[in-house]
Amino acid sequence: MMKARTQAQKRAVKRGRPRKEVSFREPNGRASRSEDPIDKLAIAMRAKMLGVSEERAKDPRSGSFLGYLAMLGRSDGLSATQHEAALRFKELRNEYLKAIKAPNAVVDNQSSSRPSDVVSDDYIRWCANATARYAAARKVIQEAQDATRSENLWAALDLVVVQEQPIFNLIGATRTLCNALALHFKR
Repeated sequence: MMKARTQAQKRAVKRGRPRKEVSFREPNGRASRSEDPIDKLAIAMRAKMLGVSEERAKDPRSGSFLGYLAMLGRSDGLSATQHEAALRFKELRNEYLKAIKAPNAVVDNQSSSRPSDVVSDDYIRWCANATARYAAARKVIQEAQDATRSENLWAALDLVVVQEQPIFNLIGATRTLCNALALHFKR
């Protein structure tokens, strides 16, 4: 902590009620009255299911199968570039679902591009752009599937990337898929 230089700064440091030293606090900053953190059981179960330490289970990426593969790293899972490509495709797919007003689209009320009953020219342009970008990504996936006959990239896309099911047999296909998507998103 820096030393206060002026008398006003010295008083400002001492202002307010002294903060209690507690073992942990709630997310809002209040001292928790419970003996254990709220998410302790969830973290313990996540660590047990994934076979990782509790410290690694606290990582937010461990909440999804794609994040778990990213935590494993390049040798056993996904590289950072592959993980970013998978997440970008999920965002692109969600924008496409919003553009066609699908019922299973995840709508963020803060965004300006949410589906509504009012159809403006900007909304029509946004829908056409989202649909074209999604079609281009699917075309890249089909080209990669044509080049790689031994792996089912569409199954990896649907099961591992979209539904996030932990299917370890499709990790190789998921890597190939994410490589194709990463090259596409670089352009």
